[in-house]
Amino acid sequence: MSDKNGLGTVMKNFLIIAAAVIVIRLVLEFSGAPGWLNTVFGVAWLYFIVPVFFAREIVASGDATPMKTLAVSLFFYALYTRLMVAVTYMMAYAFSWQTPRFLLENGGNVGDGVTPLDGYLIIPARNILVWVVAAVLIGMLIGWVTTLIAGKKQTA
Repeated sequence: MSDKNGLGTVMKNFLIIAAAVIVIRLVLEFSGAPGWLNTVFGVAWLYFIVPVFFAREIVASGDATPMKTLAVSLFFYALYTRLMVAVTYMMAYAFSWQTPRFLLENGGNVGDGVTPLDGYLIIPARNILVWVVAAVLIGMLIGWVTTLIAGKKQTA
């Protein structure tokens, strides 16, 4: 992705934020923090914020195909963040982490009956697929609205 319009910089900055959020959440989970606090520190919340910044950069650049650029940017952002999260699931399986998020009964990949194929590949890949699709759909809606609003402000 070209950085001619600042979109690459925005992407990089939000990927750094996502990595920090993932580490903070792991620390909170291992320290026994309440579930609600762990939920606050999830990368999923970023999927509601990031599209606004992407859309604003795209509109400011005068991109000829803003929705295509937005879709591609959201896809790669979601893919990169979910790959980071997938690594935590793989580590959880490898080290039998007993925090609630990783337990089989909560949709995780740690527990009796989870095979190495499930723990290392199937469950993390399923999570990647579901979250990338959800993040792009959510992001396109939020980004479209932001594009409309930002576009009107530029013409005013």
